[in-house]
Amino acid sequence: MPGKDGLPGCGQRVHSTMAIRAAVARVGRWAGGRLAVFVCAVAGIGFPALGQTINPIQHVVFIVKENRSFDHYFGTFPGVDGATSGKISNGSTIALRPAPDTMGFDPGHDWYSSLTATDGGKMDGFDLLYESNNNGDYLSYTQMKQADIPNYWTYAQTYAIGDHMFSSLHGPSLPNSLYTIAATSAGVITVPGRAGASHSWGCDSDVPITIQVMDTSGNVTHQAPCFDFSTMADVLDTAKVSWRYYSPVYGTEGYQHNAYTTIQHIRYGNDWGVDVLPTSQFDTDALNGNLPSVTWLLAGPENEHPPHSTCYGENWTVDKINAIMQGPDWGSTAIFIVWDDFGGFYDHVPPPNVDFYGLGMRVPFLIISPYAKPAFVDQTTYEFSSVLRFIEETFNLPSMGRRDATANDLMNAFNFTQQPLAPLVLGQRTCPLTGGSVRFGSQKMGVTKTMGVTVFNSRPQPLTIQSVTSSAADFTTSGCVGTTLNTGAQCTLSVKYAAHKLGKEAATITILNDGATSPDTVVATGIGSPVGVQPALNFNTDIVLGQSATMTFQFTNSGTTALSITSVNKVGADFTQTNNCGTTLAAKTGCTFTVTFTPTAKGPRWGLITIKDADPGSPHWVRLVGKGIVAGTVATTYSSVEQPSHWDDDDDALPQVNSAEQP
Repeated sequence: MPGKDGLPGCGQRVHSTMAIRAAVARVGRWAGGRLAVFVCAVAGIGFPALGQTINPIQHVVFIVKENRSFDHYFGTFPGVDGATSGKISNGSTIALRPAPDTMGFDPGHDWYSSLTATDGGKMDGFDLLYESNNNGDYLSYTQMKQADIPNYWTYAQTYAIGDHMFSSLHGPSLPNSLYTIAATSAGVITVPGRAGASHSWGCDSDVPITIQVMDTSGNVTHQAPCFDFSTMADVLDTAKVSWRYYSPVYGTEGYQHNAYTTIQHIRYGNDWGVDVLPTSQFDTDALNGNLPSVTWLLAGPENEHPPHSTCYGENWTVDKINAIMQGPDWGSTAIFIVWDDFGGFYDHVPPPNVDFYGLGMRVPFLIISPYAKPAFVDQTTYEFSSVLRFIEETFNLPSMGRRDATANDLMNAFNFTQQPLAPLVLGQRTCPLTGGSVRFGSQKMGVTKTMGVTVFNSRPQPLTIQSVTSSAADFTTSGCVGTTLNTGAQCTLSVKYAAHKLGKEAATITILNDGATSPDTVVATGIGSPVGVQPALNFNTDIVLGQSATMTFQFTNSGTTALSITSVNKVGADFTQTNNCGTTLAAKTGCTFTVTFTPTAKGPRWGLITIKDADPGSPHWVRLVGKGIVAGTVATTYSSVEQPSHWDDDDDALPQVNSAEQP
C-alpha cells in the first residue's frame, strides 16, 4: 500500500523509471531526490535494491492492424509454431497456397464464422466460411512468404516475434478493438451492419446502427454502439500518465476502427481533439520527441484489411516505426504490432478458452524495442489485454478487470539489462499500383455486382491516370481517369461484373498512366452461374427452447439445361432441412428447402447448408441463424438492419456489391 505523502509503501513494486521519478518528485521538496532514492533503496520500501532490474520503457506504442492470421503471415518463419498446410471440413489436408498482395475478397470472420472455423478445436472449418472457397480456390487457405512481407520479417529477425498472440474474442474488429483499450468488449460480439458516410461504428455514427451484445449466459440484446464503461484512457488520466490515440478522422476509411468513438465520455469529453488525434499527426510527434507515455496508432486504407494491399500496409507501418526510430524517444520505447482478428484465414493452433468470449484466433505479433530480446521467438500465450497489462506494470497502474490482471505481461520478450538494440530504419517498397486482382466469385447471370479497386501511388512523384480499359465486355470500369495522384494518394476504380456467360470469366483491366511501370493491369475474375439462392436464412423471432419454427428458401436454376445436384450437407444440430430438389433440377425451374429451427440452448444458434452441384460456381451456401430463449422470456423480433445476414459482419467501408445484391 502507498505510504505517507503518496510514496510507494514497503514492499510495493516499482516497475519503471517513470514511477521512480514520480515518487522522487513527491519527496524532493523536503529530502532531495538522491537522498530519497538512497533511503528507500536501503530500507527496501519500494525502490529497486542495488542490482535489481529497472524497466527503462517510458513510451509504449500499440499499433493495431487488421484481419490476418498468424499462419497466413508468419507460418513459414523459422523457429515459430507455424503451418504450411491445413485441414478442411471433409477431413482432408491441403497445402496453403500463395496469397496475393491484394486479396480481392474478404472471407467471413464474425463471431459465428470464428466458431465454425475452429470447430471445437479441430481447426478444420475455414473452407465453410463465406467467400472462402469458390470452385475449389480455397482462398482462406493462403499464405504469405518472406518475399511478400520482407520488412515485417526483418523486424521479426532483428527484434522479437510472438507466435502465441491470440485475439481477445473469437469475432470481428469492433469487439477486439475494445479489448485493446479496455481489456473487455462489455459483451459486444459483432460490428454494425453498416457505417454510413461517417465511417463510424460509434456514438457519432450518422446512421442508426445497432450491434449484438451477449451476456455470459448467451442472452443477446441489440444495442446502439455507445457505452460508458471505464477504459485504459481513464486509468491513465487518473494517474496523470499521458496518452494519445491516433486515428483516421471522421468520415474517412479506418475511422470505424477507432474504439474510443464507442465510449461516450471520451467521444464527447475533454480528451477528444486533445488526446484523440489524426493519424497524420503521428510522424511529427514521433520525430520531435513529443510521444506520450502510451500511444495507440491506427491506419486508414493501409490497415491491411482484405481486400487492401499488404504492401501498402507494410509501407505505412515502416514509415511510422522509422519516425519513432529517427526521433529522440527510440531509446525508451516499446512498440507492439498486432492484427485485430484472423480475417477468415487459416491458423492451425486452437485458441485457449479463458472465458465465455475467447480467446479468439491466433494473430501476428511483433515486439520492437531497444530492449526486445534480439531475434527472439516468444512462445508465451498472449492476448490484447497482455499489452494493457504491460502498460499497467510499466507505469505502476491498477488493473481494470480479470482479463488484464491475469494475462501474461509480455516481459518475457524483453531483457532490460542487455546492450540496447540499434534502430533499424528500413526503406519503402515500391508497391504495385493496384495489387493486381479483383475477385467476384460465383454470380447469378444477368445480375451486376460492383467492387472497388484501390489505385495507390507509392512512388516518389505524382502520377496521372490517363485511361482505363477492360478486355472483356462483362467487366466495365469507372472512376480515376484524369486523376493526378500525389505520393501517398489514392483513388477508387469501380469494376462492375454483369455475368452473361456460364462458367469462369476473366478480364485484364489496363490502367494507362504516366508512371514508370505503365501500363499497370488488374485481373478481374468471376463465375457466371444459373443458380439463384439467398445467402442466409434468419429466424428473426426468438424461439423458446424445445419449440420449433419453420422457414423456407428457394433454389433456382435459371439456365437452359438441367442441373445435377450431387449433395446437400447441413451443419448445426439446432436445424434440420428437407427439400424437393432431387438429383436433377430442370432448366428454368426451382425447388424449395424447408428448414426447421429447434433451439437446444439459449442464445444465438447457427448452422449452414452447403449445396454442391454441377454448376461451375458450386458450392452454394445458405447460412442459418436463430436465437433460443427460455420459457417465460419475451420473444424479440429483429429487423434485417439489427441482425445482418451476411457471413462477414465487417467493414462497409470496403468495396461491396450493389445494394440490390447485398446479402
